[in-house]
Amino acid sequence: MKSKYEITRDENHAYTVKCGDVVVTLPGVTGILDIVGSKDKVNRLMGWAKKQCLLKVADHMRAFITKPVTIDEAWIEACRKSAWKRDKEVLKAAGDLGTAVHAAIDAFILGQEPVLDDTTRPGYENFLFWIKTSGINLVRGDSYVASLRLKYGGAADAIGEKNGKLILLDWKTSNYLSDTNALQAAAYSVAFEETFGEKIETAYVVRFGKETPGDIEPKEVYLPAAKKAWYSALDLHEAMTGPIWRIEGEMKDGH
Repeated sequence: MKSKYEITRDENHAYTVKCGDVVVTLPGVTGILDIVGSKDKVNRLMGWAKKQCLLKVADHMRAFITKPVTIDEAWIEACRKSAWKRDKEVLKAAGDLGTAVHAAIDAFILGQEPVLDDTTRPGYENFLFWIKTSGINLVRGDSYVASLRLKYGGAADAIGEKNGKLILLDWKTSNYLSDTNALQAAAYSVAFEETFGEKIETAYVVRFGKETPGDIEPKEVYLPAAKKAWYSALDLHEAMTGPIWRIEGEMKDGH
């Protein structure tokens, strides 16, 4: 299983793809999918962000319990700024933990000893339980993939094999799965087939809880529908990167 492309990724998750004398920089799947905000996902994120802000305000209010606090404009402003940053701080911490769990899983696939601590061990052990009971043989870990035809790149978490058929696997350590996760897996499947010339028969998105043993949620992607939705997202992303407002004297109807 050999890639026909040389692919690198920068800190902004843009992918540089080299094929012979052709070198192009392409956007990543996750960035393209920002154009798609499912109602369920948006509502969950808004509710979560409000909760985090209120928790931070509660932390400030608890200071009253141990010592007198003078509520003045400075205190109110400090409370507001701290609450405003709370969701971003929690999100970054969760992202860092998710990255560490992914790294431990990839070490396992490569036959290396994973680096674990008390925070990463539950998620990693949930992965171990699922993969050992799934009947899936892991044949490849984290892999950069790209489609020059459709102009995007991405990173597939793993490739498995079962009954002689290849399966694309995408790991999640979030609290829930969303429909866009299926589109992401479909995008990686399409790009993997172009990059490696091997057919993906199906795809699974598997969520591993980071705290509770047995908190495992595997979902098989219905690839025909997910690919159709991914192609629509690509079309929308391309359209939105071009001009959508009329500039006097520069655009004409029908062009």
